[in-house]
Amino acid sequence: MAPSGKNANVFKGNPDVLATWKGIASHFGCNVRTVRRYEQERGLPVHRAPGRKGSTVYARASELNAWLESRGKEQRPDLASLTKGAVGHPSDAQNNSLSAEVTLPSATTSSEHRAKQTSFLRRRTWVFAVSALLVPTVVLFWKLGNHQTAAATTIAPSDAPKARPHIPAPGAEDLFLRGRYYWNLRTADGLAKAIDFYTQAIVTDPSYADAYAGLAESYDLLPQFGQADLGDSLRKAELAADRAIALDPDLAAAHGAKAFALFYRDWDIADSDAEFRKALALDPNSAQAHQWYASTLEDRLEGAECLKQIGAALRLSPASAAIAADAALFNANFGDFDAGMKALKEIERTQPTLATPAYFLRELDFATGNYAAYVADARQYASITRAPDDVALADAVARGWAQDGRTGLLRARAKVLKAAFDHGADSGYNLGLTLLLLGRPNEALPYFRAAVNRRSILLIALPHCPWAKTLARDPGYAALFAQIQERLHGGYVADPAVFPVKLRLPQ
Repeated sequence: MAPSGKNANVFKGNPDVLATWKGIASHFGCNVRTVRRYEQERGLPVHRAPGRKGSTVYARASELNAWLESRGKEQRPDLASLTKGAVGHPSDAQNNSLSAEVTLPSATTSSEHRAKQTSFLRRRTWVFAVSALLVPTVVLFWKLGNHQTAAATTIAPSDAPKARPHIPAPGAEDLFLRGRYYWNLRTADGLAKAIDFYTQAIVTDPSYADAYAGLAESYDLLPQFGQADLGDSLRKAELAADRAIALDPDLAAAHGAKAFALFYRDWDIADSDAEFRKALALDPNSAQAHQWYASTLEDRLEGAECLKQIGAALRLSPASAAIAADAALFNANFGDFDAGMKALKEIERTQPTLATPAYFLRELDFATGNYAAYVADARQYASITRAPDDVALADAVARGWAQDGRTGLLRARAKVLKAAFDHGADSGYNLGLTLLLLGRPNEALPYFRAAVNRRSILLIALPHCPWAKTLARDPGYAALFAQIQERLHGGYVADPAVFPVKLRLPQ
């Protein structure tokens, strides 16, 4: 219940204020028990609305961030005095193997990485536990027919976490908590900082499974938000997840991180499914596990189950902008297109530094042939990321559209994507698709083949696209489709009841 009088803005309409213990915990990406303990033991700035005993608690995001920064300055270890081999138990062969395979960054190397990233990314962040501005989007998604998710997913009480035997070494948990905060920002700079802090936590406590899981999750997202090489980054994610599982086989986050890497790096659907099921069995309340599982189901064209999983994630974490954006995208693809687009535009308006809504809108508008909107979406996305390739694409398609309409736009897009492909920033899939639209299928084929080697997950749906049926008559494309099927693990055969909008071929 919201307070009245001068404090009426505490729970409604104030983006800086986080209501309830759950909202505060979401800000840090941890559970309620942890933030309650931090209030009691370490002075976490939590307030209580005036009134009777037991009044609702709230906190200000700005105060929480300041507290987090002050804790980091007190606890941050001096990595310069530590040897590279200090990560992990010196006598543990498995952990030494991880250290050799995955170069865990020091504070200096992460600082250099962040300096490179800021050349194309605004050093602005969005608060992960968002305010009541997201409520219309959440309500909208519920109106789209996803009430069946309540019966599809059994959720255990959220305030009864399983007891964990490992007690982190002094300072390690603070470093982990900071890493969790920056990971939640979903930016290239934030992920670089998260990797830095998780690494410091591992240095401080080599047996800290949660820190290894956090490291794995960071490497999972680095290709999407940090333009890192997909194969290399997800290999590091899988190694870190395996180490976390070796330390704590019941750590759900580690199984979820491994499932993500198995799917997007190895196209291993069977083993990825098994890891997601393990993660959800261990922690049915993991909104992230439901969300990431839904993402893989979208790419597998399993729309009904995708909507069930993202619906469960949204119920568990209704204030998450990242989950709300995915929910809107999946609904646009498999449910109500207009409602999904409306929700994405609302999130884009209320979360102006979040890149995913603009990216989703860009791809959906291109797929439906709404080129004027596509040009605007491309500009908006580039203004957020400031990545050179994104800026070049936005400028080129705007000029092409103005000069020669659809044909001019497609030619300009192909030219920019070719440059991105040449320096490894595009898998070849989008370039191949653009060349198809220009009526040049023979030129497109080599780029689709290259995309197989670059592990573009969009390819797994390519043989099943309605517009690809005529291409299969060509021996080159028939061989390509056979190669894609051969690369897939688990005997996957797509049979979509609803084909996703984003994979349409615009006219």
